[in-house]
Amino acid sequence: MTEGEHQLGDFIKGRLLFIEKWCKEHNLNYKETLEKIREELDKILKDEDKKKMIEEKFFKGTILPTSHLPDWFDKYILEAMTYALKGKNAPLYTKTSTISCIPFEAGKFNAQRQAETVFKPLFVGKSPVEWLKTTFKALYAKCYGDEAEKGLILEELGKYYFKLTLDHKNLEKASPLDCSTTIGYIYGALEKLGAKDIKVTHEICSVTENSPYDKCIFEIIWK
Repeated sequence: MTEGEHQLGDFIKGRLLFIEKWCKEHNLNYKETLEKIREELDKILKDEDKKKMIEEKFFKGTILPTSHLPDWFDKYILEAMTYALKGKNAPLYTKTSTISCIPFEAGKFNAQRQAETVFKPLFVGKSPVEWLKTTFKALYAKCYGDEAEKGLILEELGKYYFKLTLDHKNLEKASPLDCSTTIGYIYGALEKLGAKDIKVTHEICSVTENSPYDKCIFEIIWK
């Protein structure tokens, strides 16, 4: 593993599985949709070395669950996915779990898939509170690294009411799309663990353009 790479393999594998599921649910041809994603990537990504890596790892399927990948990898895939699956005018990100977008849905899908597969031992027997206090921190470290994990602060503000502060603005993958996957992942995990009336909001974001904030804050509440 080199600097700027983290264990993102299963999360990226989940993007392909999400695309496949979306195509089935929306009567889209899977191969044609992948080609559209490739075309969108070609428009938004100008670095030829990065294009080559995505081609080899993502489209040709050489990713393992344990694969370490560069931080930027997912950012471009999420943007291209949104354009290919929902069109050019589709919202790229959301600030709340009450308004959906492709990155939110992809994050939610991965949480619920991983809860039954690769990370099942980290979910089984956990209450939503226990998962948020322990498992989320471990998964965050896998995706963002130990240094970013040190900046994670979880505050319990009330019964089933938490404030999560994250500091990942210096990572190359950090973007509002990535924050939307975090909203979706937390929502999906808590839903999988039996929480009801979940709401995850993210009004304070450090990685939007010209943001005045130095940290990202997520408010999480459920019944």
